[in-house]
Amino acid sequence: MLKKYESMVIVSPSLNEDTAKQTNEEVHSFIKENGGEILNVDEWGKKRLAYEIKEVREGFFFVNYYTFDPANIAELERFLKLNDKIIRHNILVK
Repeated sequence: MLKKYESMVIVSPSLNEDTAKQTNEEVHSFIKENGGEILNVDEWGKKRLAYEIKEVREGFFFVNYYTFDPANIAELERFLKLNDKIIRHNILVK
């Protein structure tokens, strides 16, 4: 049974906007390849972070809404952690 999820992905500001969007598309591809479906995406653009992460003060923000199999969430978490372009992420059950 698929559940609805919401994830915020913050991409490194050292990339240009197109590369940041492409990085978020890689996240979408991973979700789709593992049986999920993208419902909606909010692109917030480049914003200042509330606090510094790894000496970085801003990033490209994306909020993804999708359905996904809970059994595969650990793999999605691993994929997000291993992507060096993503400086922070979260996964919330809707």
